[in-house]
Amino acid sequence: MHTRILVLGCIAAIALGCHTPTARADVIYHAFNRPFKTVIPQLPKIKRYGYTHIQISPPQKSHSGSQWYFRYQPIDHTVLDGPLGNEQELKALIDAAHRMGIKVIVDVVFNHMADQGTLNKTLAYPRFSRQHFHSRTCINYRDRPSVIRGWLGATCNLPDLATEQPYVRAEAKTYLRKLLKLGADGFRFDAAKHVEPEFFRAVITVVPQGKFVYGENIPENPDDSTEYAAYTAIGRFSIMDFFLTRLMQKAFGDGGDLRMLVEPNLVGKRRALPGAVAVTFARNHDTAKETVGGFRFGDRRDVLLANAFLLSRKEGVPLIYGGDPRPPETDEPADSSLNDADEPLVVAGVAFHKHMLGKPQFFIPGHQIALGADTPNMLFIRRGSSGLAIINKANATFNVATAKLPGMNPGCYQELHHNFTVSVERGGDRTPYISQWGTQNRAGISIAPRTALFLVQISARPCPTVATDSHSESEW
Repeated sequence: MHTRILVLGCIAAIALGCHTPTARADVIYHAFNRPFKTVIPQLPKIKRYGYTHIQISPPQKSHSGSQWYFRYQPIDHTVLDGPLGNEQELKALIDAAHRMGIKVIVDVVFNHMADQGTLNKTLAYPRFSRQHFHSRTCINYRDRPSVIRGWLGATCNLPDLATEQPYVRAEAKTYLRKLLKLGADGFRFDAAKHVEPEFFRAVITVVPQGKFVYGENIPENPDDSTEYAAYTAIGRFSIMDFFLTRLMQKAFGDGGDLRMLVEPNLVGKRRALPGAVAVTFARNHDTAKETVGGFRFGDRRDVLLANAFLLSRKEGVPLIYGGDPRPPETDEPADSSLNDADEPLVVAGVAFHKHMLGKPQFFIPGHQIALGADTPNMLFIRRGSSGLAIINKANATFNVATAKLPGMNPGCYQELHHNFTVSVERGGDRTPYISQWGTQNRAGISIAPRTALFLVQISARPCPTVATDSHSESEW
């Protein structure tokens, strides 16, 4: 079965024109809409948690409004100055991140310009004039040329740059070079589906090999991923996998079945992208703020479990939403419920992701684990023979006294979320089984409702026998 998964996955990858898969330890901390100088004090924590990249919001001079979406309305790409900080503050953040071994991805906007004052009427921007824009037309999403050339915005108010023009592409290259000179390690291209793929193929020629580039392509039809083929064929260009997010919504939601995540790139047209070209996420700023419909989880706990799933997988580069800072236009505190990146469950998943770098992935059918484990609510993800993630989305504890772990090494395992140990030994039939779960008093598995556990081998020998501690089974 695993051979079938790998072969069919490669066929799907080739069909979408993807890169050759490589092992990546990258996990991106999405420092959304945060002033650059406020991110610097957070870097030690971000480093300690294991994030390898931070992603910042667009730094170019933009609409003067304080709301977050105005950062996505450029005025002048040659000037880095706005509510998030100026060029010197951005450089200070990049330098501080580099000293800690953290890379910085910059969100960039090239599709359109701002609607401020009379600019969208005169089209007299500092580096662009009327000849550099498409004529004002609203987008017809059933017509692909219209998606490329139409003006964005609820009232078609965001002027659409003629990105096919050499001058416009040269300006984009100049902006990327400016950010690269400051030390940028990669780029996220906003509204990628509204720009012809040839634009990205041309402008990323100024980005050195090894820098990470990806695009946001929000699908008009969340059940059909075939429209991504032209972008994944660009080379060196990854895409945000909204289709996997959609699939996770269904799997983790009420009545959903986690087993549909075992082969997510083989589920008809609604297939997840090949891991080599995918940036995976449970939510980002658009979906968290409900500005993009159809991709929002119904329950906060579903979001955390979806993040745990993404961090357990071999495929894709996970992007973890860091929530909102204190809104600059109010005195209200930030909404901590939107910060996924600092949650202990997610932080444990980041550590697991790093430990499992390069290890193959296998989904163990529940019936091979224990009686009652083959349910829509349980998922067992084995990484190589030394790591295991267990997800329980049910509202009840999963508790069995006997559990086998086929394919796992015997030895002692550390659980990264709740910090307890698990011993695995070979049984009489040579199949590994759990001989000690947390304390000397029990074997099998006990995992609390609506949570995930991450087991990493720390020794080839069984764990030392430990006395019963204050933890109850329901805590795990």
